[in-house]
Amino acid sequence: MDVSRTGAILAVADVERSVAFYSTRLGFEVEATYDDPPYATLARAGMRLSLAEQAHPAEDRPGVAMNAPDDPSSLQVVLVLEMSGVRAAYEELSAAGVRFLAEPYSPPWGGHRCFAVDPDGYLIELEEPA
Repeated sequence: MDVSRTGAILAVADVERSVAFYSTRLGFEVEATYDDPPYATLARAGMRLSLAEQAHPAEDRPGVAMNAPDDPSSLQVVLVLEMSGVRAAYEELSAAGVRFLAEPYSPPWGGHRCFAVDPDGYLIELEEPA
C-alpha cells in the first residue's frame, strides 16, 4: 500500500468558523471548500485536515454520524502540532483569543506542551519535543 499523505476529518458545527480558526490562528492552508454539504480541506506540514459539517449523512459511510464533541471533557481524539517555540506560540495565540486549558507544561521527560481548544471543543496539543 502506497500512502501519499495522512490526515483526519473533524466534524464541526460551523465549517466556515472552523476554517477561519485553523487557517488564521494555526496557520493551516485552505486547499478547498465546498458548499453542499459544507466541507473544507486544509493542510499543514504535510498533513491534511478536513472539516465536515456535523451530522451530515454520507452514502459512503452508512450508519455513521460524525458529530463535534458533546462533552469536551471526554474526547476521542487530540490533534497534535509538533513545533519549536511552544511558549512563544502560546503567548501569541493567547493574545489572539485562543483558549488554552493551562499554561505550557514541561513534563519530566523534557520539552514543553500545552493544549488549545478549538471552536467545537477539540483539543490541539502544541508539543515541543525534548
